[in-house]
Amino acid sequence: MTTISCVGIAVLDYLFSMAELPDGGGKHYATGYREVGGGVAANAAAAIARLGGKARYVGRIGDDPVGARIVADLAALGVDVSGVEEVDGVSSPVSAVLVDRAGERTIINYTSDALFAAGDASAAADMTDVDGVLVDVRWPAGAARALAAAAEAGIPSVFDFDRPMTDGGKSLLALASHVVFSETALAETASVGDPGEGLLVIRERTGAFLAVTTGAGGVWWLDDGMEVRHQPAFPVDVVDTVGAGDVFHGAFALALAERQPEPAALRFAAAAAALKCARPGGRAGTPAREEVEELLKGDR
Repeated sequence: MTTISCVGIAVLDYLFSMAELPDGGGKHYATGYREVGGGVAANAAAAIARLGGKARYVGRIGDDPVGARIVADLAALGVDVSGVEEVDGVSSPVSAVLVDRAGERTIINYTSDALFAAGDASAAADMTDVDGVLVDVRWPAGAARALAAAAEAGIPSVFDFDRPMTDGGKSLLALASHVVFSETALAETASVGDPGEGLLVIRERTGAFLAVTTGAGGVWWLDDGMEVRHQPAFPVDVVDTVGAGDVFHGAFALALAERQPEPAALRFAAAAAALKCARPGGRAGTPAREEVEELLKGDR
């Protein structure tokens, strides 16, 4: 079974369904509520397990009931949590997530600065029986260790560049084999609004395969490092976009480790993300492998 090591953050999400997102202060009322696991790397690991791969989550949680819940939820999904480190005296990450009837969301996250400052990142460098790596930006030290180890092992690594970094992500861009930006992160990092132009700017900084997700606008990537190509989004009735980007990155990493060519891997990831958007509940809406393959067959 193809194994992916997912390095970064895990969160407990408190999801509130709303008729519309709040505008300004005052008291607002939800139409629904649920608790579900979240976090970029953790969601990617859950997606990989759901899509038929083997996922290993490597990260840190606090020594509190929230942390215990996060780890238990991942383990219940079949994710290997042996690489999780518990940090004494620190709260585990949590998010309040507001989702409106159109599926758009507002996220308020709390992650202690001390969570990723303590300890070392040696667990992130363990490539034993690993076929691919995925990292997020929340734990730069762990991401750097994992990407360097993946390069040494000759396996693909995906850098989920979903928000701007203080150094422009320079060190991680130099280490990853594949980098997939969010639209906002690319625009700020490249100082260019157009996705294709932004990728060409970043091409001057790294030899990695480059792509950017733009939600309903689909995915743009550089073919052979120079030609801008486009993968349209699969049309669905959007219910909940929470975690869709994480599902995309997890599916992309799994497909690459399975030796799918990049265009096919992007298409596979786009299909998985689209199916997630058509379902409520954040991570709970992650599709199974058979569902993704069925959607891909119908789109030929």
